[in-house]
Amino acid sequence: MDVLINNAGINGGFPQAALEASVEAFHKVMDTNLYGVVRVTQAFIDLLKKSDQPRIVNVSSSGCSLTLHCDPTWIYYSHKAAVYPASKAAMNMYTINLAYELRDTAFKVNAVCPGFVATDFNGHRGTGTVEQGGIRIAKYAMIGESGPTGKFISEEYNPETGETPW
Repeated sequence: MDVLINNAGINGGFPQAALEASVEAFHKVMDTNLYGVVRVTQAFIDLLKKSDQPRIVNVSSSGCSLTLHCDPTWIYYSHKAAVYPASKAAMNMYTINLAYELRDTAFKVNAVCPGFVATDFNGHRGTGTVEQGGIRIAKYAMIGESGPTGKFISEEYNPETGETPW
């Protein structure tokens, strides 16, 4: 096995007010978006270790950047949700730790945002296509030896380098 793409994602429904979202909603979303990624990664890590160029891509969202959500000039600053972004921010931290643990190996581990893609997940409100999102993910699943690792990538947010603040 050469590549693992963790694309687990449920949004938990809306609205997601911080003072009203239930603990059960947090648990359900975390179970899929964070614990699911951990389970799958741990289940396949031994197969990935047999690869010459193993890659792990954890599908994330620039909408889960703590830095961006604190920036009132960010285009989506007023779009707050308590549950989904918390789950993906936690998955991003898992990505950082995973990349660190595998730093002295051939692994490349990154969190990649496909962009605001029009899918059932967001009621087809996205501005990008599924094909565009797939290309962005595949690019980092297939990066070479000199490619980044331990990074948060959103080419929609940062078209120049893709690197996005956590």
